[in-house]
Amino acid sequence: MILRRIVEHLRHQHWTAVWIELVIVILGVFIGTQVSNWNASRHEDARAREALARIQADLQTDLRTIELRGAFWPKVNDYGRAAIHYAETGELVQGSAWKTVLAFYQASQLWPWVTNDSTYQELRSAGELGLIRDKHLRADLTMYYAEASGTNVGYILAFQPEYRRIVRGLTPAVASDQVWAHCWSQPSQTEQRLLDCPSPMPEAEAQVVLDGYMKDPRLLGELRFWMANQGVALNVLGNTRKLDLAILAKMQAAERASR
Repeated sequence: MILRRIVEHLRHQHWTAVWIELVIVILGVFIGTQVSNWNASRHEDARAREALARIQADLQTDLRTIELRGAFWPKVNDYGRAAIHYAETGELVQGSAWKTVLAFYQASQLWPWVTNDSTYQELRSAGELGLIRDKHLRADLTMYYAEASGTNVGYILAFQPEYRRIVRGLTPAVASDQVWAHCWSQPSQTEQRLLDCPSPMPEAEAQVVLDGYMKDPRLLGELRFWMANQGVALNVLGNTRKLDLAILAKMQAAERASR
């Protein structure tokens, strides 16, 4: 329509009308481009906010699971140290052969930890880390996920000890059944608890189990190694928790500043 009018004006040499029509066309193109850019910017802003919200939720999930491991792993270590003390000194846990058997068994409990990095990896794979526009925050997240999911850290935090296979293979079914029925609980998918519990066997039988443990030449060395690994794991987990908290604080401060 506009082009037809311009051609008509040119035919009649209505130069002023031609210029007016051209200005209208140019303004229309300019405004259309600006509106398109504005809509694209709004869409990208929304995607950036969604990405940051999802990463923040992932970090909060990590923090909760770190705190649960931080409560569980020391209990496993306490049992492990008690078992090592018996192996080195012959001193029973609280004077009880059953409690000492329980210490050896509970020292084999596992609860590996891995970071919840699904959002970050999704953005990384799609080449969209630029949605995190704060370059310092982007660098912090890169460091956090590289540290928390690196090969060495992953090995430490998800280590499967040979001790676990050895001690469970040496433990009679009556003892292991008692542990799972009364000495361990899982109130939810995100929580484990280690409990004190009554003995399923006479003390003399429990002592026989302990004697069997001590006859295996691999058990004590593997237990010591496992406890050393868990000590390192707790340090790594503590450092990861500090970094998680620092990033969350930075994100929450940025949210408040943008309101």
